[in-house]
Amino acid sequence: MDTSLTFLLGKFMFEIDRAADQLLQVHVGISYRRFLFLTVLQFRGTVTQHELAVALGYSDPAVSTMLVELAKVGYVQTKPSPEHGRKRLVTITPKGSEIVAQGRKVLDSHFDQLMIIANVDAKHYRDLTERLYEALITKMKKEK
Repeated sequence: MDTSLTFLLGKFMFEIDRAADQLLQVHVGISYRRFLFLTVLQFRGTVTQHELAVALGYSDPAVSTMLVELAKVGYVQTKPSPEHGRKRLVTITPKGSEIVAQGRKVLDSHFDQLMIIANVDAKHYRDLTERLYEALITKMKKEK
């Protein structure tokens, strides 16, 4: 019996996430979840806590808890929004940006090695993945 592509992709993504978490814990000292949090923040720039929660797909309380933890180690800064007293602005610090750079280096190296082992053309795989991602986003927007 053939394994469905959907199941195989899900299984692959699960293992990628698990490998990423292990690699980041060992080489950078941060969980994959926190790394993704910082990566999204670095990409988006200064955002409100709620905007960050929406971008990550997390609840506001989950983001609040994560922010406290990341601020303690100096990876993010928060401050009240000058436009709205109840909103908080979140910014990644230079220390947080350095962690993202280190993490990306570790993960990119690992994935590059995986491509070589699997004898897969990385550029072609990247192009296909980007096309699938864009198609998914477009399809989801149409279905709303």
